[in-house]
Amino acid sequence: MDAINGVTFEDWGAACGNIAQGMDVEEICKILGIELPVWQKTNEEWGGKLGDLMAQDMSLATTYSEYFTNPKVGKFANVASDVPALDSLLVKVPDFDAYQKIINHQSAASQHGIDPVAIIEQYGLNLQHWGQLNMHYSSYSQEYLNTDYPEYEQRFREISGIMKKWEDYWAEHYKNDAVDLGEDIDF
Repeated sequence: MDAINGVTFEDWGAACGNIAQGMDVEEICKILGIELPVWQKTNEEWGGKLGDLMAQDMSLATTYSEYFTNPKVGKFANVASDVPALDSLLVKVPDFDAYQKIINHQSAASQHGIDPVAIIEQYGLNLQHWGQLNMHYSSYSQEYLNTDYPEYEQRFREISGIMKKWEDYWAEHYKNDAVDLGEDIDF
């Protein structure tokens, strides 16, 4: 695959992933060795080309999304930043079960007036980390639940069971914490 303005697809994807994780665009340009106007043009051209590339090879969509999960590749592999490596986040949320525990905790808590961000913080995560984990487990689910696999139905029941387990757990946990947001309104 060709580079655009000297920026490869991998480096462009990693740059986009790092920007999504909070890295400053000036730092992106410094790492890529280009000026801001060149980055802007390169980003626009790669963005336009991505659709055509995916039409030829859909696996590139997965590759591109992986750069948002782990943007420490290519020229960004050894760059010091606040963006943790995915492996370090997977220590905290090692599997789909642990992920579903947190996501269902957020959902149930928010129905009772609790800030979902406060929930992820209880697990030692911030929004940046949670975004990386969401991308990872979204890709995992998409691959694991590929309808072309002969074991698709079994896998679907397994995943559904995990989701239901945590949904029920948190519903039970919060059952006595009902919030009436209209309790102070007189009609």
